[in-house]
Amino acid sequence: MNYETIKSAVLTLLVLISLAFTWGIWNYQPSYENIADGENSNIVNEVKIGQQREISDLLKPSRIIAHQDGSHYGTISEKELDWVMKEMEEWTFLDPENISSSLNEKEFSQLLSDDQHVELFFSSSVPFNTLKMLVTFRDEKVPNAVFDRIVITEAEQKNKAFVYFVSVKERLVFRSQIQTRSLKEFKQRYVEDHDQLEPYLSYQVPNGALLYIRKQPPVLTVQSYYLNKIIDADTFKRALFNDPSYVQRSSSSASDEYITDGTSFMRINVTTAAVKYVNPSVVTETMPLDKLIDKSVNFVNEHNGWVDSYRLFQADPGSSKISYRLFLDDFPVFSPQEGIAELSQIWGRERIYQYERSSFIIGQPIIDSTGTVKLKDGQAALDQVLQMENIDPTQLTDMRIGYEMALDQKSPVIAMEPFWYYQSNGKWYKLAKNEGGQVDGLE
Repeated sequence: MNYETIKSAVLTLLVLISLAFTWGIWNYQPSYENIADGENSNIVNEVKIGQQREISDLLKPSRIIAHQDGSHYGTISEKELDWVMKEMEEWTFLDPENISSSLNEKEFSQLLSDDQHVELFFSSSVPFNTLKMLVTFRDEKVPNAVFDRIVITEAEQKNKAFVYFVSVKERLVFRSQIQTRSLKEFKQRYVEDHDQLEPYLSYQVPNGALLYIRKQPPVLTVQSYYLNKIIDADTFKRALFNDPSYVQRSSSSASDEYITDGTSFMRINVTTAAVKYVNPSVVTETMPLDKLIDKSVNFVNEHNGWVDSYRLFQADPGSSKISYRLFLDDFPVFSPQEGIAELSQIWGRERIYQYERSSFIIGQPIIDSTGTVKLKDGQAALDQVLQMENIDPTQLTDMRIGYEMALDQKSPVIAMEPFWYYQSNGKWYKLAKNEGGQVDGLE
């Protein structure tokens, strides 16, 4: 057998081996076994604290005020707020026009409070780009601006109305127009009839806008609730840390438990059930407000983190912080115990820097624990605020009834007690029921 014959035989053998391997690869089907839940701790399960929510669930007006014959009527009823927002979904808004420079101070004030004008108040600044997710604009491009009130006035033509988007903080006014057959129902509901509205008094803030306060507060109850669920630290660990397998308990005390992965840390307050997550490696950075709102909602949705009833409460242009507040029976909830009545976030460019929230879900009310509370009328409460020595009337921006929430440290019970609250220089304060005046700021 010569050399060429041997070479041909070797090449033929290699080709046959290659074909055999190729055939095996193409036809090989590995056998997989089913893995039962919990068999492998390395498998990442979906974190489910509560549920996901849309911006339409979280963005609502704080109140509706209708002006008629020099008087003011309003409501904070969630049913009415939802009706208005649902009605607006059916409207098509013409291109908003910036008319700020054409209004002097008197005209600006009249626009807000003239007879037959209806105002929707928002606790937070609202960007047009966020509103565009809820209502229809004829032009896809909307102003790169924010507003904190919507004023609806009737136009001369039937079924038409002018709508003004107003930022009292920034002194901006954008005028739009709508045409809808349902305008008659809207007008009858908030201008002609006042059956579902309550009388409000007005107070002219020095160098500021009119402040509207409910004249006669309802008789409310002191309520207690069971904690329906305490969300454990492991659930938050899987929700907030990129790789939970690297997370370790760094320290623990009678009141706090600390968990860290070496870069970020989480603190759970054992006494108040408040959770605080911080990533110090992130540099806080401002972003457009619509992007901040979008990021904040998506972040909580990613771990199904919405529980109870929260609303967008505080967000301003040029800020990296945003907060959503707990509401109970149409009223905002405040607490002297930090981090349990609001869900707040501080953001960097792409990642979250700080996240605070409660770790509990409110359960059923304890019927036997209720008792009624009659608060001062609106004028008496306002007078009490204005008589305080340390109050600056020019910084007074809001006044409303809310619940104070407190956790019982000895049992899984939450107490809710109604008080008057007022906002001064960006902070909320509880108005003491005695003549002592304000207590510490709540945020």
